[in-house]
Amino acid sequence: MTINQPLIGVLTHRRGAFIAGKTYLTSLAMVAETYGCKLVVYSPSDIREEKGIVNGFIYNSEMKTWQQRKTRLPDIVYDRFSNMTPESFKKYAAYRKVSRLRYLNDRFAHKWNAHCFFSRNSELVPYLPDTAPMRQGILAKMIKKYPILYVKPVNGSGGKGILRIRREKNRLEIIGRDRQGCVIHNSISSLSAAERFLLLWCQKQGRSFIIQQGLTLTLLPNSICDSRVLVQKNEQNEWHITGMIGKKSPEALVTSNLQSGGQAIELEELLHHRFSAKEKEHIIADIERISLILPRYIESKFGNFIEFGIDIGIDTKGRVWIIEVNTKPNRELFRLAGQTDAYQTAIEMPIRVAAAHLYSHH
Repeated sequence: MTINQPLIGVLTHRRGAFIAGKTYLTSLAMVAETYGCKLVVYSPSDIREEKGIVNGFIYNSEMKTWQQRKTRLPDIVYDRFSNMTPESFKKYAAYRKVSRLRYLNDRFAHKWNAHCFFSRNSELVPYLPDTAPMRQGILAKMIKKYPILYVKPVNGSGGKGILRIRREKNRLEIIGRDRQGCVIHNSISSLSAAERFLLLWCQKQGRSFIIQQGLTLTLLPNSICDSRVLVQKNEQNEWHITGMIGKKSPEALVTSNLQSGGQAIELEELLHHRFSAKEKEHIIADIERISLILPRYIESKFGNFIEFGIDIGIDTKGRVWIIEVNTKPNRELFRLAGQTDAYQTAIEMPIRVAAAHLYSHH
């Protein structure tokens, strides 16, 4: 099939017969049309670069459906691949290594390497929770310092595979979710037994884990709260904050991910209950500053990016913490919180940047 318009590729993963993230992709395809471009969506197994073809999906706006079509290679690619199951991820990583296409966004490091990289920037150090690779002997050292710890997979998303360890009198309460999202709950009285349980659990998951200082993020009663900042590049290649939003979830849920039952809440409202106007101003200024330092610093070593979802925790003392930096951020929070302008910009920006690249090179 011949496509004469500029062709923007979106690399993502298969979910059965179709591709993951349909709602967002449909919005993207419609935005692409307004910029005179076409969108082709595909997974690593749908493309043959050496043959110059993609067996992807193209959105038909008249019929309002996605259709499988064979096309030429895309002119530029927006990488949205986020399936972290070891098998899928290996294939994806191998493909990205050899791919010769032009990408809007490069690949970033997993959680432990990211932490080490951030630790080398003196401006970021005060905002980093104490973190170490999960290994023998580390639990005893960390639990002495912090009443709550988290154990997280180095590459995972959606709050799956995360355990919270809490020191209760003479027991360790371990609670979390496995990769399938099933709840794990264990109460262990000896440190060595708790460590055995954790090391075995990590081994069973078949990937590496980090152990991290737990933060007191109960800004609202019985809820864990944090915030998400979406930073995006504009057509002039400058970083901007598209939106900031709070997230809260019942304390029993361990993390505040939407997939695990969290909900969006205005950041102002989240801070309003606990902090004075002056403190609030200070916290928001801190969040904005960090959110603009991070993207430039990451690009100084890892290549080009167009957006980051930055998860930032605010503890009960008003201290700001970098929890995680996500290169394939979800935008739904803004829609759910009724921030329609931020949501619209969040969707349009990657396409606007891609179009700017393509038209400036044609």
